[in-house]
Amino acid sequence: MTSTNTLHGWVRRHTLLAALAAILIYVLLAVALGNVLSDLVSDDQEAAQFALGHLVPLPIGIAVLLLVVRWSGNGAAVWKEQPTPTLRPRRWYLIAIPVLAVGTYLVGATAIPWAERGVGIIALVAAGTLLVGLGEELAIRGVLLAALRERHGEFVTLFVTSLVFALIHIPGSIISGNPLLFIVIQVAGLMVVGGTYYWIRRITGRLWVAVLVHAFTDWVLYLSGDDVVTATSVPRGQSATDLITGNAEIVLWLFLALGVLSVIREDHRNRKPRQLEHDTVAPETDH
Repeated sequence: MTSTNTLHGWVRRHTLLAALAAILIYVLLAVALGNVLSDLVSDDQEAAQFALGHLVPLPIGIAVLLLVVRWSGNGAAVWKEQPTPTLRPRRWYLIAIPVLAVGTYLVGATAIPWAERGVGIIALVAAGTLLVGLGEELAIRGVLLAALRERHGEFVTLFVTSLVFALIHIPGSIISGNPLLFIVIQVAGLMVVGGTYYWIRRITGRLWVAVLVHAFTDWVLYLSGDDVVTATSVPRGQSATDLITGNAEIVLWLFLALGVLSVIREDHRNRKPRQLEHDTVAPETDH
């Protein structure tokens, strides 16, 4: 009990370090344990590999993240916030980001050879990708985002969450034997994807929406690939540039760029009241 209380207190005092530690544990469980478990069965048993690589390690990692949320005492900030379109200035144009992201994958889903996918595989992949969406969004756009906001502005929060999201996929690429150039391109592409999920959370004001969109996009990616199920709980062998394609990609990237400018201006607006408060209090402290 004493050790638990000590850990509880440490998490409260060091929320950012606790968030990064929880993410590290989650990635180790997702990639290392996921691959170890999936290797227990032969390569011709793809469904069993997928189940062992996803349905066993990910719930453990999610449980660790939920403990951090509980011990941090910051649960409300992890799960929800005021939707950006209701803030001033309204910035309704940013709604285009989730609309384009979801629309792209709805179109992509029409290309899936549904007749070749059994109902069991479709359901299994749906369950696995839902766990991936919950785990990664809870870790990055939940625990980490809330911890960053305690000390930093929205630009730093957007950049760091997108970068960490990209970096956690590197171990899966290394295990797959992907070349360095591929990994570099993948990191850049996944940072864009991470920015998209950041705005899905902010526009809707709810983490669970980002979880569902993340799960849906991964579900479409898995079912669209030649190899429907893979051994690891972090998708491998996927090109990050394939996540957003064609004209929708160009338009979405344009709105994401506008989003970056938006958070820079937001940070500037938020600094003004703090500076004004400081200027007002400072003379009083001189007496």
